[in-house]
Amino acid sequence: MGLGVSGLMSGLDTDSIISKLMDLERRPILQLQKKEAGYQAKITALGQVKSAMSDLKSAVEALKKSDGFMSYSATSSDTDILEVSAGDDVVPGNYNITVSQLASAQSVRSAAFGSSDAVVGTGTLTIQVGSGSAVNIEIDSEHNTLSDIAQAINESDAEVTAGVINDGSGNFYLTLQSQKTGTENTISLTMQDDDGSNTDSAGLSSLYTDPASQALTETQAAANAQLTVNGISVERSSNEISDLVDGLTINLKSADTSKTVTVSTSKDFGGIKNKLKSFVKSYNALIDTLKQQTGYNAATKQGGTLLGDSTVSRIGLGLSRMVYETVEGIDKSVNSLSKLGIEMDDTGHLSLDTGKLTKAMETHPDDVATFFTSDETGNEGIAVRLSNMLDGYLKGSTGIFSAKMDGLQKSIDKIEDQIERINDRLAKREENLRHQFNTLEDLLAQFQQTSGQLDQQLTAIKNLNSQIAKSRG
Repeated sequence: MGLGVSGLMSGLDTDSIISKLMDLERRPILQLQKKEAGYQAKITALGQVKSAMSDLKSAVEALKKSDGFMSYSATSSDTDILEVSAGDDVVPGNYNITVSQLASAQSVRSAAFGSSDAVVGTGTLTIQVGSGSAVNIEIDSEHNTLSDIAQAINESDAEVTAGVINDGSGNFYLTLQSQKTGTENTISLTMQDDDGSNTDSAGLSSLYTDPASQALTETQAAANAQLTVNGISVERSSNEISDLVDGLTINLKSADTSKTVTVSTSKDFGGIKNKLKSFVKSYNALIDTLKQQTGYNAATKQGGTLLGDSTVSRIGLGLSRMVYETVEGIDKSVNSLSKLGIEMDDTGHLSLDTGKLTKAMETHPDDVATFFTSDETGNEGIAVRLSNMLDGYLKGSTGIFSAKMDGLQKSIDKIEDQIERINDRLAKREENLRHQFNTLEDLLAQFQQTSGQLDQQLTAIKNLNSQIAKSRG
């Protein structure tokens, strides 16, 4: 073993000696660090359980709301002809529909002008669509060209869309198209021309193609949608029909008398199925986490980090007990999770029988909703009970998990304070040891120097004695 620098006089490896002495004195720190690691492992394990519980809480919160438990769907066999959507009050059924004509909006045009900037005149236009409100539009001398008039109409509340079209042969027309389809929504245009005459071809009335009768030329006639539904002839002013079948909206896209479209409406339980699937998945994940953290493996003789933690162990017991609870006041055929298709196996995991759930929803949808969502005091729904239970563990700083984790963190903080104090003491202890060994080295150096001097003196005396003896002989 090599000598330490400070052991040149003594021949001792003082660095090694000090290091081993300090290792012995650091043993309490190692024990504290082991204890701290145990606390930290528990915090991590509690965090994993808390995370799994939070996921379950989210799934439970969704079940507390009956929105989306049941909806209705509608399908069209040919969406090029018509599209459909279903509301909450649609009646399940099938409908055969043939569309012979789409509803269309009336379009009219003015007399021809030489350009879009042609000055027309001033006055007041009055536009009315069908039985709607008449709208007055003022045309002044600064905004009286053909394009100005189109812009003024579009900026008004008149239920028409105006434009200026060039036919390519030098003719420009003001066009009006009703924003509403159907024969009842034709366009009426009247005016008060500032030139004093509303029936001549001068001024504002020059817009008319027939000023005498105050008429515009119709370029497209208004028409109603025409269709047959299960053999019954139907006519509507719009291509969006919502009053044909309760809860069913039909959007007509094209007409084709050679095609019959089948529309089917049905109940859709996808909402509650998805919510319960999420619940089952989150529940099972929590059970797995609890088993991992609180269980004991006989083969490896290793226990989970939270083995023996009574608080955490109670979670699994509370959940399994609640799975079998019932809700009063609803049909007994749907008043437990097992009757809704949710069963627990021997391992404590849940499974969902969607067929059983569908049957329950078809027969007692309102009772199923009540089973999960009831907020009646003392007879809360299962989702409400689960939510309250989970809240006790998870709720903010007052929840059981936060309290346990805070307690563990305080223990860790105390240990770190202890370690810091011990390290300070050991630093001083090491400093003292090094000082003591250095002092020893200094003393040995002094002894070595004194020994050398004595050797020299003794040698000198010995030599002197030898000389004296020779001289006498």
